[in-house]
Amino acid sequence: MSAVYLSHRALPELKKYLESHGHALRLIEDDARYGPGVESHADLRMCKMGPSGPVLSSVPPSSPSYPQNAAMCALILDGFLIHRLDITDGSILKYCRERSFREINVRQGYTRCSCVPVDGASVITSDPGIYAALSRVPELHVLKIREGFVSLPGFETGFIGGTAGTVDGELLFNGDLSLHPDFEAIRDFIASRGVKMRYFPGAELCDIGSLIEE
Repeated sequence: MSAVYLSHRALPELKKYLESHGHALRLIEDDARYGPGVESHADLRMCKMGPSGPVLSSVPPSSPSYPQNAAMCALILDGFLIHRLDITDGSILKYCRERSFREINVRQGYTRCSCVPVDGASVITSDPGIYAALSRVPELHVLKIREGFVSLPGFETGFIGGTAGTVDGELLFNGDLSLHPDFEAIRDFIASRGVKMRYFPGAELCDIGSLIEE
């Protein structure tokens, strides 16, 4: 089976579920070079180049502060690069431009963390700027949900995208998605795309920097 990169702070239930399905866990340990509160976030260290693309990684950022620590936190869909393009890591730009991906510039540098990519053409986000930008693209489907309701120790709130990632075709959430006030809309949107999902009842929905499958 595949390797899955995720924070060592992920729920034990999530780790156990992945291991029980034969996946090799690549736990991300704390590294202060990425900034306080996000020291173990996979989506600051690597970027999956679309649902079926490779995983690119880069050297640690020049500063642990935002936006320098967000250079790898791009969202890649089928044929689309979505990020704050003035900070995007050169390896991501090179990969996407060699394949003529359409580039969508947004203000939020933590783009992947702010978005749940449901499949190669659909996204869930609470970020109004990302929602506005993607809503103008006819090929993409986007669900806007309320901001907040996601924990991230050391911060007032986390991001919904940082709780989730697709592994072996199943969208997994680090915590109890049913506690989110927009749960029904999220559930129905995911189902409308023909995607399976799993969450873990009774656990706080927590931003761990996404799950990235290789």
